[in-house]
Amino acid sequence: MQKTVETVKKIFNENGEITFGGWSRSPLFQYNKEAYPNQSKLVERDCYYISNSGMGFYLSVETVGNELYIRIVHTDFNAGKTVCDSISRKFMLEPKRLPESGSLGEFSYTDKKIALTLTNTVDGRYIKCDFIDFGDYKNLFVKVRVRKLEGESMNTIAPFDGAPRCFYLKRFVPKFFAEGVVRLGGTDYNLTEGNSFVYFDWSRYAFPRKQRFQQLSGTGESDGRKFSINLASKLGNNIKGSENCCFIDNRLIKIGRLKVSEIGKGTERIWRFESADGRVNLVFSPSSKTACKCEKLSVIFGELNGTVRDEDETVNIKKLRVHLISTNL
Repeated sequence: MQKTVETVKKIFNENGEITFGGWSRSPLFQYNKEAYPNQSKLVERDCYYISNSGMGFYLSVETVGNELYIRIVHTDFNAGKTVCDSISRKFMLEPKRLPESGSLGEFSYTDKKIALTLTNTVDGRYIKCDFIDFGDYKNLFVKVRVRKLEGESMNTIAPFDGAPRCFYLKRFVPKFFAEGVVRLGGTDYNLTEGNSFVYFDWSRYAFPRKQRFQQLSGTGESDGRKFSINLASKLGNNIKGSENCCFIDNRLIKIGRLKVSEIGKGTERIWRFESADGRVNLVFSPSSKTACKCEKLSVIFGELNGTVRDEDETVNIKKLRVHLISTNL
């Protein structure tokens, strides 16, 4: 049974174990990592997805012990072209750490191919990136400030049965907009409050074994409303709260278990998502031209159509640009 958490809770007890699961509409789960006995096993991942009418830009930074993984995907919606590249570093003498607060801290990494800085401040989050020969294609330059709007977020914590120190902590936040520029080669994609959409995907976890994971996400405007969505496969014991959700004008609508069916094969197969109560009926139609693989991460862009019914209204989703992520965690 899904359990809504309404009070602040530390996720680890004094033994570094997870003793509960559930979800909340605000970030009530305190990631008290100092209580975890083997911090080199903790995986920490920050993902940003920034889009406007012309492009989508996905950035994932992941750290585990002395390892670092950076994965970047850029798609041009009008040209139907997707380019991706990645950085993988192991056995780093000075391990990198992601910001521990949404309003404080900085991540910075530089080598001969990339210079990336993520800076969190009280007035916004700053992303700056210079990537040489991005995807063996053209240079990528990003200078963006991400700013927060009012609204809710999706927060979940899931334990693993029989492994009390294994867990999956997730926060999905679509209440942002971006200001700045993403430049690929000689093309500028300008971002303003009026034309941009952003979601932030924050996760911290330790698994007992490798997990196969798929996630359908996106944010944009449909039927005159801002609509964001996050549907994902099961990780851990999420009976008290999966991460499935959508947002209408930054207001969270919790989605329970879904029936997922596929029509066709390969990257062009169509995905249907249906809830048992009939509130969710969505179809994802991917475009094979926009599929790319970035190390263990595969991303394919496409369109979402269908309906989502809330208590007092039904929202029609028409040609919303979303993407399907598949990876091993």
